[in-house]
Amino acid sequence: MSKTDRSQQLLNWLNSEKLKDQKELDRTKQRIVKEIINIKKEDLFPKPIKVSLWQKIKIILLGK
Repeated sequence: MSKTDRSQQLLNWLNSEKLKDQKELDRTKQRIVKEIINIKKEDLFPKPIKVSLWQKIKIILLGK
């Protein structure tokens, strides 16, 4: 009888650990989704800046 109780305890422990892992996984997924949602389009695809002729000359002469 004791062996059955021990097996049941181990099974309960395993199930509780699975639940903990699943909850942690869900929280991580939600955090990643929120981070992705907060990324702005401009951060991923910056708009090219048009540089005037005088600005180009200034960059060439003085450097950036």
